[in-house]
Amino acid sequence: MKSNLLTLSILSLFLVFQSCSKDDPIPEIDQEEVSGATLFFTEVEAESHGDHYHYHDIEGAQTDSIVFSGTDFLPDPGAHLHLEVGKSYRFSLKVLDFAGRESQQTFIDRDDQHFAFLVDVPEGALSAEYADVRSDEEKVKVGITGYINVLELSDTFALRYVMRHLNPDVKETIDTKADIFNNDFTKFGGANDLDLKFEVHLVEEEHHHDH
Repeated sequence: MKSNLLTLSILSLFLVFQSCSKDDPIPEIDQEEVSGATLFFTEVEAESHGDHYHYHDIEGAQTDSIVFSGTDFLPDPGAHLHLEVGKSYRFSLKVLDFAGRESQQTFIDRDDQHFAFLVDVPEGALSAEYADVRSDEEKVKVGITGYINVLELSDTFALRYVMRHLNPDVKETIDTKADIFNNDFTKFGGANDLDLKFEVHLVEEEHHHDH
């Protein structure tokens, strides 16, 4: 009798183990876990339409980039960006997860959880709008892709690009145009997925890259 009970117990444990092993999903790497990032800036032509612009590519336009790496996502030493007054630029962010996969689309597809803030920009120096498209082709405002217009000269400053992972329902409280440059972004509850800082020069065209 004891032998039969022991056999049944062992069999039960075996079946439970098999069931757990079969049903438990293989854990996936979270594509919001970032291992590297690059910001790209390309000059475009801005066509004014009242309160908004239409942007057009410029043939042969140069693309500048800033690479962020290491555990602190610091730019390369001396890396900086020149933007010329009166011009417009398309920016885009490329992100790599810890598996080396491009994962910036993940932020866009989870648009209800994410919004990028451009912090510490001198007041009135820039305007911006976002132009993201989800995988289902729905247009959304996240800040992986967008446009910057340079409005006036400014002393050199350190611009912070902060991708905020928002708590539930917080995105609904953000004005996706007016709050782009909101330095008080921490009032929108959540945590930072990315906090990238780099030096920016807003210059007249004739002074471009003169130092």
